[in-house]
Amino acid sequence: MEQILKGFSWALDGYMPRASQAQPQMLTVEDAENAYQLIPPPPRTKGFDTNDYIRLAQETRELKYIFFYLHEKEWYFNVRVHGFLSREPGPYSPYRLMDLKLACRMEVLRRFQEYDSNRGASFLTYMRHFLTDAMLRNRMTEENYSFDSLYDYKSARRIMLIYNDCKGNTKAAIRIYAKKYGCTEETAAEKLKAAWEQRNRLLPDIDEENDEEEPYEELLPDEWNYAGMLDYGIEAEMMDKAFHSLSYRDQTLLEERNAVCMTCGRVSDMRKQASFGTLAEKFEGSGTSGAEQAYKRAVEKLMLELVKLGQLHCVRLKQISTQREGKKISAAAYAYQVDNDGAWGEIHFDLEKGTAWVETFAENDPCDTWEITDAAIQAILSCEAGKIPKSILIPCKINIT
Repeated sequence: MEQILKGFSWALDGYMPRASQAQPQMLTVEDAENAYQLIPPPPRTKGFDTNDYIRLAQETRELKYIFFYLHEKEWYFNVRVHGFLSREPGPYSPYRLMDLKLACRMEVLRRFQEYDSNRGASFLTYMRHFLTDAMLRNRMTEENYSFDSLYDYKSARRIMLIYNDCKGNTKAAIRIYAKKYGCTEETAAEKLKAAWEQRNRLLPDIDEENDEEEPYEELLPDEWNYAGMLDYGIEAEMMDKAFHSLSYRDQTLLEERNAVCMTCGRVSDMRKQASFGTLAEKFEGSGTSGAEQAYKRAVEKLMLELVKLGQLHCVRLKQISTQREGKKISAAAYAYQVDNDGAWGEIHFDLEKGTAWVETFAENDPCDTWEITDAAIQAILSCEAGKIPKSILIPCKINIT
């Protein structure tokens, strides 16, 4: 955090927190709910937009404007934190509430420099998924699980929720998770096993002879969530235009695999989706694996069409080198390209420490390169058990307007 905010002033110029945090043993729920309040209140000017506080903090490098913003918007953070805590069993203490409020405040301080108001989204909209991850990360730390990443933790919670809803029916939970999150049943079974081991504090069996972590040949999107993309903000007209620019085979693969009719816009139950075996009978001579690869290529083509139409960003990474400590991959370097054009950049990863640094930024004229670079970094650091891909193309749904 010190490096991120280097050169910024923390001076509050006569303001002080309303709720004292110096005596935690006397903390109340009211104190936690007013953790961002300042005395005296920040000055208000007629017609002043609270998002301007973020702009002022960026321009003046004075963090007092961030604290002014938090003061004005604390109601929103209270709603988010209370909503998050309401999904946990039993009552929660003011200390738990305060911890999450402080975690959210730290995430705002970490992220506000990357916000661009010209894209049309409010700062709270921009921060929405970052705040959720901050609270999940805080809970993961409290639960003392030994997951390698927040991605692994989320996956474990999702599959255990499905497992509980299935009343302990392992096969049903695996089948539902695989369909919902677009993975194979073998992968879903591995996630359920890992989650169950964490819940019971068991150590997984390790096959020392097969412990080497080889990179995947390819990691491409395996899901096209039509309804979800429209809900996110992609225009239906542009989606239709991108879809109909594809070949008949690609259109059929996308429609039948996702139970979607692009003619009438109907989205059916995913239980009606075509299997890769069925698709192989129509188009592929190499069996289900060939149909699956053809489907993934169709998803990629659709993604790139949406990028051309300005509805989406994407980032492509290609592995250029790795380093090993014994059988384990300890470090890697990737070339990366933004929006499928322009000069390539380079990112280096220390996989043991879970850190990364940009050696060279990729060129990308119309959008904020750093935001998309951060998405590329998270894609590699979030890979399961260090199984990093040799190549990857991922969509970046970042402040689409």
